[in-house]
Amino acid sequence: MANQTLLLSGEIKVAAAIGNSSTVDKATLVRVYNDSGAVNVISVTDPTGVNAYSGVGSCTLAAGADIIIEKPADYTIWGKGQFAAAKVGFTN
Repeated sequence: MANQTLLLSGEIKVAAAIGNSSTVDKATLVRVYNDSGAVNVISVTDPTGVNAYSGVGSCTLAAGADIIIEKPADYTIWGKGQFAAAKVGFTN
């Protein structure tokens, strides 16, 4: 049986740039939908910057694409362009 996605919060719009980054309600799983109308680079960052994982990583999403990203609850997510994000979970 396939996993089912649980919606754990309302979808939010995250404006472009690191200054608009969000924990997405302290989510550990985030569904990101690229509604920017262009290719978008989504990044996960440790806002404290106190360890080797400060700039954890990034991925490129095509316009209209979505992805589930796993991250620590206190880490933030941001994009080069705006995107929609929601806190999610899985069940089977």
